[in-house]
Amino acid sequence: MAKTNAGTFCHSSFAFGRMEKLRVGVIGTGLLGTRHARVWDELAETELVAVCDIDAARAQQVAQQFNARAFTNYAKMFSEMPLDAVSIATPDHLHREPVLAALHANVHVLQEKPLATNADDARAIVNAAEKSNRVVMVNFSQRFVNDHVWLHDAIARGEIGAPRMVLSIKHDNISVPTNMIRSWSQGTSPLYFMSSHDLDLTHWFLNADPVRVVAQETRGTLDALGIPVHDGLNALITFQNNILANFHSSWIHPNTYPRIADGLMQIIGDAGALTYNNRTRTAELFNARGGQKMEFTGTHTADVVDGKITGAFVTSLQHFLACIHASREPDTSPRRVLPTALAQAAVMDSLKSKQPIELQAD
Repeated sequence: MAKTNAGTFCHSSFAFGRMEKLRVGVIGTGLLGTRHARVWDELAETELVAVCDIDAARAQQVAQQFNARAFTNYAKMFSEMPLDAVSIATPDHLHREPVLAALHANVHVLQEKPLATNADDARAIVNAAEKSNRVVMVNFSQRFVNDHVWLHDAIARGEIGAPRMVLSIKHDNISVPTNMIRSWSQGTSPLYFMSSHDLDLTHWFLNADPVRVVAQETRGTLDALGIPVHDGLNALITFQNNILANFHSSWIHPNTYPRIADGLMQIIGDAGALTYNNRTRTAELFNARGGQKMEFTGTHTADVVDGKITGAFVTSLQHFLACIHASREPDTSPRRVLPTALAQAAVMDSLKSKQPIELQAD
């Protein structure tokens, strides 16, 4: 059994040195938006200057916490505050308009995942980003989890040969749609809220685009609670090279379940198999040379160390800053993650039509 400290892997980061701090705003001050605000406040190279939320009390609370100015209208924020960059952490289905407004204001954009919850919005964001001279990035922070970097590199080294099948299981307990995001859970899905990350990781691991989707859903539990959204779904997505990926995504686990969010991934190749358990942070690799078990330690997504947030979430934000500094396209730019967004939209279309959906290359 081998052990690895997750801190031994890293993605791009940089220090601005003597450059002036970037002035950053945040739109949406829920759980993730507040985390964005805190990280921008804690990083040496950025200054949080403004936050915006339609809930005036919440915007004011977060603004006071980080000594920023509060707004309830992002158009007013862009017109009155000199901003270099903005984080957009609005609900999943409300990304398009603030992203377009930010680009119109000539501001660099870091938006939360997913890219969008329909194909039209996804393409509109990609088109606006392509026409702008600003850096635009989708915060698929799980690419920067060092455990996942190890998985990606093992697949790239050919440890399992050519990938043939992928299994992704992701689930939340029922407090997420009924409490955490109750006000907008009907506007999203566990496919967007959770499995966005596994879809993105699969796209990255395979270096192949999705080409065909067929999906089924089950519902009734949340409907009975007055929340008109499915309890979960299974989506079979075919990627290029005839790679089959099965995504299970649900959010009705009981609140007694030991974790709010949990999951597992397995990638099967023609010469081996690789499994990752999210809860235990262990990976098992089996191929012709035998078996290997990895236990990952160190920070994961957003752990507090010495009073500051650290982990993949911070590394992702630093990648965004590095791309601004170097004037280059982020690893998770809208253009690069569009195939994932189109696959998600196709899943929803398949649920409605009860038919397979063929994806056309953009």
